[in-house]
Amino acid sequence: MSTPYIPGKLSREYHRLARVIREDVDREVDRLFQEQTGLTRKLNPTGSADLELRRTWLRLRDQVMGKLDELLDEKIEQDKRDGVLQEIPYEMRWHKWEQGAKLLETWFERPIAIAPKYSAPVTDVIRMDWVLTFARAKDVYDKIFADRVWTNDASTKRMAAILPVPTGSGTFLIGDLSKPVTVVDEKWINARPVKNGWEQDGMAAALANFNFHIAIAGKTQRLNALEYAVTVEEVGVYVKDSFDFEGDQFLGWWGYNDSLIYNADFREWRNRNNAGGDFLVYSDVRRTRLAKPDVVTVKVP
Repeated sequence: MSTPYIPGKLSREYHRLARVIREDVDREVDRLFQEQTGLTRKLNPTGSADLELRRTWLRLRDQVMGKLDELLDEKIEQDKRDGVLQEIPYEMRWHKWEQGAKLLETWFERPIAIAPKYSAPVTDVIRMDWVLTFARAKDVYDKIFADRVWTNDASTKRMAAILPVPTGSGTFLIGDLSKPVTVVDEKWINARPVKNGWEQDGMAAALANFNFHIAIAGKTQRLNALEYAVTVEEVGVYVKDSFDFEGDQFLGWWGYNDSLIYNADFREWRNRNNAGGDFLVYSDVRRTRLAKPDVVTVKVP
């Protein structure tokens, strides 16, 4: 058994601290205590079973109190950093980047969720009409139709994997692009990336790099034992993106003093504040009915 803990100067200073500072000290002591003992449960404040553990906690508290100035300096820097992060939506609005501001505020407001275990998807912020006002997105969108990507090998392989195989001699309808985008997304048949590069604009603030997903509507008909035909009558294109802060991405200079912000800053904010929920972002589905339907042959899986 260790020697009894005898409260001294550091203990008296602790009890004279303002409540919010004592709470900061307690959190740091709890962190060190957990590292040293592996325990996360609350200690019995009076029972003999936890006597040694209580003495350990109190001695760790004295260690933290001995470095209180250093702890407070670190806390001040953390608070400043948190302030910069939480002011970013206001700065985005100053630039008229409303979509990015809304998505970031949503992330701040949600309980912790870490990709790929996302919180609920956001489908009401990004609109295709807005996305296509940006040249780098419009170029990719136009190329999707110029290349008729729904007819290439990757698309037909995907069709074979997700479409029901028609039976008999009749035709069967496939796809309903009027359904919610999260339902449409269950049957996407191809995708194309849109790269942000070093652009600093509203789309970069909201989406950075993202994908256009492609879905189809039309009909199918059995050709023979090994193949069936897919007639593509309508094509839907929509944005799908992951709003998260995984990886080591640099996110730009923010705040009054142009702080360098990285993904890691948001992960640290999440750990300190017990909030921050990753989610998937979808736009609406932009539908285009083909003047001349495309017919592709799909192998029966």
